[in-house]
Amino acid sequence: MLRIALRNALLLDPEAAAPLRGGLLLENGRIARRLEPAEPEPAAAQCIDLAGRALAPGFLDVHYHGELIVGAPRRAAAALGRVAAGLLQDGVTGFLPTTIAWPEPELLARVTALAEACASAQPAGAAVLGLHLEGPWIAPDAAGAQPPAGIRPFAPAEAALLLERADGLVRMVTLAPELPGAADLLAQLGRRGIVAALGHSRADAEQVAAAVADGARHVTHLWNAMSGIHQRAPGLAGAALADDRLSCDLICDGVHVHPLAVRLAALTKREGLLLITDRVVAGGGFGAGALVDDGTALRLADGRLAGSRLTLDRAVRNAESFGAMTQLEAIAAATLRPARLLGLERERGTLRPGARADLVVLDAAGAVAETWLAGERAWAA
Repeated sequence: MLRIALRNALLLDPEAAAPLRGGLLLENGRIARRLEPAEPEPAAAQCIDLAGRALAPGFLDVHYHGELIVGAPRRAAAALGRVAAGLLQDGVTGFLPTTIAWPEPELLARVTALAEACASAQPAGAAVLGLHLEGPWIAPDAAGAQPPAGIRPFAPAEAALLLERADGLVRMVTLAPELPGAADLLAQLGRRGIVAALGHSRADAEQVAAAVADGARHVTHLWNAMSGIHQRAPGLAGAALADDRLSCDLICDGVHVHPLAVRLAALTKREGLLLITDRVVAGGGFGAGALVDDGTALRLADGRLAGSRLTLDRAVRNAESFGAMTQLEAIAAATLRPARLLGLERERGTLRPGARADLVVLDAAGAVAETWLAGERAWAA
């Protein structure tokens, strides 16, 4: 039995009230138990001294595009491998590759290619936890940088074929609840156990309430590409902040969402707020045109935001530096909370005994020093 004792760590347990000194005993790729600071070395274990550095669950990103949206579908397996390996340096141990609103034939081809790539072999690196379909059933007037030609009303036959080709891989769908047929789409997602997320929408509060009653559970990139808050018209953003049945994620880069708006969301949603990257790579066509990296975010030629250049470890540090969250709360927003959204909290995003030993070691500045997968060091700075 392979046993590893990680000693002399600051445990950032997302289910704890405060950071704790101690360590973890890992056995056969899983967390066996917590180690007390003065506890003798466990028998027959390889002991690793973390020299007081922080130890947390591996990060989980439920909204990641990267290069997966710019290459040809036939290159999906190779791109997925590069992305999975590259995410380790950001502390990410699991993610949802996220699509955009491509026209029907292209979306079908890309989802099929990703499903086949995952079925043949999980890439080495961060685990693919499923797919996130961002559209195509979104509002044209809240498209952001999504390709206008791919935005369309919900068609039950298309959705059924798409989900069938995905072979159970789809875990989340972002949709606009005001579109005709949204209730039918929500019902179909509910039957399949897929998270229904509201986004790219101009819905009013009444439409949001109806969608929640029909099974919507989450809101995609809060504040961005959605109806905002007015005192007599709360919009999707206002309804999301006020409804405890909805969790929300946001892009914490200080560009997509002002730090004060991050603080407002954190104060309002508390444990219902998640951190995502919505990361996109420059150098290829995306959505409504070519991308320009201005050093802070990705934009279209007209200046519209078109995805972030954020990493999830940076989002965690930003949430703390903006005064929106403590370090432990920010860790939870990138680990336990997304795991709960996907129903994986017993397996990932936690330091509970029995969970996978997918871990991240952080230095004194909060930067990723090591990433561990199933009890083995997979990346080190």
